[in-house]
Amino acid sequence: MPYEGEFADKASHFDIVKNPEVAAFLNEQCDFIKPPSEAEGKAIAARFVVPPPLDESLLPRRVIATDGSLLETSWDEQLPSTRIGYVKVGSVLIDMQDFQGLRVRGGRMVDPFKVAALERNKDALTFPLPSANVRFMGKDNVRDGFRAAVDAHLASEKTWLVPGNPRTSLRSTLFVLASRRQGRYAGQPMGTGDPTKLRIHKCPDCGQGPVEVADIPEQQYCPHCGSEVYPTDCLRLWEEVSDYQSNEAVFRRFMLIVEHLLVAHYIRFAYELEGSLSSLSELAFFVDGPLAIHGTAAWLHGSLMAYLHAINTRLEERGYGRLLVIGLQKSGAVVDHVRLIDRFIPNNRLFAIDDDYRYTYIRAGKDPSGNTFGYETYYGQDFIYKTPSGRVFVFALPYPFASKHPEGVDFKTAKADISRYPELSRALTLIHHFESDLYENAVIPVALAHRYTAISLEPGGRVLNLLTNRALEQKV
Repeated sequence: MPYEGEFADKASHFDIVKNPEVAAFLNEQCDFIKPPSEAEGKAIAARFVVPPPLDESLLPRRVIATDGSLLETSWDEQLPSTRIGYVKVGSVLIDMQDFQGLRVRGGRMVDPFKVAALERNKDALTFPLPSANVRFMGKDNVRDGFRAAVDAHLASEKTWLVPGNPRTSLRSTLFVLASRRQGRYAGQPMGTGDPTKLRIHKCPDCGQGPVEVADIPEQQYCPHCGSEVYPTDCLRLWEEVSDYQSNEAVFRRFMLIVEHLLVAHYIRFAYELEGSLSSLSELAFFVDGPLAIHGTAAWLHGSLMAYLHAINTRLEERGYGRLLVIGLQKSGAVVDHVRLIDRFIPNNRLFAIDDDYRYTYIRAGKDPSGNTFGYETYYGQDFIYKTPSGRVFVFALPYPFASKHPEGVDFKTAKADISRYPELSRALTLIHHFESDLYENAVIPVALAHRYTAISLEPGGRVLNLLTNRALEQKV
């Protein structure tokens, strides 16, 4: 690390470039994604199929898109190691009838006043979180303050879908999902536990566990050591919190978890509301990124998979259409791969990425999973779709099973079987309908959600820096 005011020698990289060990490392020892040859490109293109026909009559009545943004900021330029994090997760609701009326009659332009009105149907949750060298609510360390802050945020009134009812909080939705958890920490062996209780794998202080907690507003304590425990400790984010270094990675995990929790939150509300099953079947959700939960909270993916399957089963039993949840990827290894193969793929083509393809062309040098790709993290299947207009999208749909051990089915093969996704035509029609020129391979709901939640470094970051500085200065 340089001293303050010290600058690197502009020629210091020459010895690295000329070093034969570096050349051998890059050229001989590293495997990475490479552009396909003409022959490989044609072989890849042959795997793509003509998708199910688009049908505008299948479009949902309403679409909800979620997206998040984060920023970790220093207290003061002279104290860069003292930090506060801000996570913002927003949702945009689009009524399809209103969207259809955006264009000026007889022209290609849209009415700006109608666009402005469309953007009013939005909401956002903002979560300030303690980071390095900051103690929240007098806790002994950053980790315990972070735990308390996360639990307070997810249980707070700002997340209640019914005023005056704390059981409609985002934290209560976490309990509902945990009740479908399988294994040692489930309420019941098959994940059919009590939705008002969940199990934490261990106490963050004494390490004993599992510890059962209830969905109540009162503070709860470890039965072994008497330390404070929180229901949201089940996400295990606290395990990665540092007292003295940046916690941006933890904030990012928290943001992604909330994005997926929000979708389940809205679905749960509509599902439990009497007489609302028909409206639920007319909803569609866009989630930013793959349908997956990574890291210490990866167990959530199985609960989400089981919950969505149960909702769809109930809808079908009542004669309604299936719920539509779409994960839309804007970056990542699959998106990078698509840029390499785009020129080989004809318009109006679709491909469900199977494990063989992924480990051959996308995850070069990676050993295939003993089970299946994403076994511990994914609850949805990835697709590559090139629209009739030539834009390419990487999207995901929830797996059509309650678990990854469906009776009488080879999940590894079945998950990439296009015929098992009855909502596929509906998803393609919606993506095609919402194609946007605003960003590369973007759809309008996600673009609007991102625009609403994004915290820009300038001026948004500067404003949050000033806010943090002034707030903390009052503590001095």
